[in-house]
Amino acid sequence: MEKVLFALDIDNDWPPVGTEGVWCERVDGNYRMENTPFFIKGLAFGDVFSAVPDAINDHIFEFEVIEKSGHSVVWMLNADRLDVSKFIEEIESLHCRVEGLLKFSHYSIDVPSTIDLKEFDQIISKWEAQGLHFAYPTWRIEE
Repeated sequence: MEKVLFALDIDNDWPPVGTEGVWCERVDGNYRMENTPFFIKGLAFGDVFSAVPDAINDHIFEFEVIEKSGHSVVWMLNADRLDVSKFIEEIESLHCRVEGLLKFSHYSIDVPSTIDLKEFDQIISKWEAQGLHFAYPTWRIEE
């Protein structure tokens, strides 16, 4: 496994970093994403993608998804710094995985294709009403 660096476009001070490093496995000259990204739109856990790192700084500026894993990504921002331990417990009970960047109150949620969408939506709606903010940068689950 290797850490692959992606250059990020910053707009209105977001994301709060210019680069994201993600763990990838090499697959036939391509990469397979081995974790859930915090700031990279269009990629999810398990996706196989092609990319050529920049010759100067070794960062990836563009990629193409070769094989979609079926996983989705949801980002959660806890701007009000609520206690999210119960939210994480509820969402993980649906077999989602949650990773957090506590410094930025930002979380990345890996959503497998086997999720009970109705239950997922109920949990998200409940916590959205309490002040959490959600974005769906890579959504692949159909109703």
